Amino acid sequence: MGVNIIKDIRGKDRLMLVVLIGIAVLLIYFIASSHYLSLKKSKEHVLQKLRSVAVTASMMIDGDDHQYISKNFKRKNDLINSKDDSIYLELHQILKKIKELNNLSSPIYTMVYNGKSDEYEFIITSSDEPYYRHMFVNYPSQLRMNYDFGGVIDEYKTENGTWLSAFAPIKNSKGEVVANLQVDEKFDDFIAKANADLVKNIAVTSVLFVPFMLFLYSFMKSTLEKEEYSRRMLEEQNEEIQIQNELIKESNLKLEEANAIVKARNQNLDKIVKRRTAELTLANEDLATFLYRSSHDIQGPIASIKGIYNLANYDLEPSKQYLGMINDSVMQLDTRVKSINAVFEVKQRKVHKTSLGLKQFISKTLEAQTGQIGCENYELLLNIDDGLAIESDRLLLEIALSELTKNSFQFKSDIGLVLKIEAKKISKKLCRISFSDNGQGIADEIRGEIFDMFKRGHEKSQGAGLGLYAVNLAINKLNGKIEVFSDGLTGTTFEITLPIY
Repeated sequence: MGVNIIKDIRGKDRLMLVVLIGIAVLLIYFIASSHYLSLKKSKEHVLQKLRSVAVTASMMIDGDDHQYISKNFKRKNDLINSKDDSIYLELHQILKKIKELNNLSSPIYTMVYNGKSDEYEFIITSSDEPYYRHMFVNYPSQLRMNYDFGGVIDEYKTENGTWLSAFAPIKNSKGEVVANLQVDEKFDDFIAKANADLVKNIAVTSVLFVPFMLFLYSFMKSTLEKEEYSRRMLEEQNEEIQIQNELIKESNLKLEEANAIVKARNQNLDKIVKRRTAELTLANEDLATFLYRSSHDIQGPIASIKGIYNLANYDLEPSKQYLGMINDSVMQLDTRVKSINAVFEVKQRKVHKTSLGLKQFISKTLEAQTGQIGCENYELLLNIDDGLAIESDRLLLEIALSELTKNSFQFKSDIGLVLKIEAKKISKKLCRISFSDNGQGIADEIRGEIFDMFKRGHEKSQGAGLGLYAVNLAINKLNGKIEVFSDGLTGTTFEITLPIY
């Protein structure tokens, strides 16, 4: 029946339908392939994380203490409170701390194999209430096969849902395996997140795909209609030639004129297509650069955290130095993610103007930002008329001022930071905000590039190079202009010109 419907469609419409269906099929295939590849990589990452946590936790559990618990409390629910035994309490607190530090959603637990019943029994758990010697019903076969070595357990089902797990052996002082420690993550939650990402990707792709399809359909339809029109004209002219030979010259002249018109229109259309293709190519290149550099900047702190974490695993007595190093890397990661988020918010934001009293708005914005970055050694000088107000977008202006503030604190001088902010009305329609500091300054050779994406203004910069880029985007979106002035040694001034309404 579907074939008959296609046959009933006119030739040119059938051609356009086949092309559009082909593109749609390729797009669906690309989205599905990307989704399953991403799902596979994400699952491998989760299993690797669970494996690392399981191995680390098993090394922190004293096998002799664990053997003491399992030998002295042999019946189900012999322990109903974590405080019933001091050794159990100590092991429980270790597991609880590991669970909290690794942000796990499911409890960590240890278990021993009962050869008589061919079942695993739970012993220690990170949960506040013990689950002592309850059976692990329908346990995965990998637990028994790799009891002495540990490993990972890919997607498996229990009566409580579907899970991803990793386990590692716990050994006593003689090197004997006395128990297994298992770490889990619920696969249902993992799949739900992956499906949510898939829906998001489909929505974004649809937003881009539908306008492209409409444009392609319109272009093909217009071209085919012109060809059809030209064909009809030629047929009519041939008939007239056969009937009236005396009109041959006149008919040929009209045909040449018609062809000239078609050619001119096609040339103009080609120019439009080439221009739009170039614009789309440039936008795609900017997007590719943004994604590549953002991914690279995020991977740096993550790699540092992994390295410090692995180093701490091999240290028998991990010191607070490792936690400090991890905290520094996490702060770098947090800063870079916030910079990326600021750029995304500016790009996606639709301007919504509200009335803003500049003095109060700037004071609150700086207070919030300085409190967030935790800096106290600075002096703030405000010179703003109490009655000065503008109609502008609160979020965009807040992002711009916050990024400028972070920039000043990052490159402050050793003698302390002095921020001087002035705002005044320079015409009936414009006002100017001057944002100055006494920091390290900006060199002449890079001053014209500091608003570019991923451009760092100083060799000691620890940021992602997106702060001033986000500022420039926000000000442009507000129909404003930003300029920078610096002697290259001490101090920088940013002048922002904005419409009052």
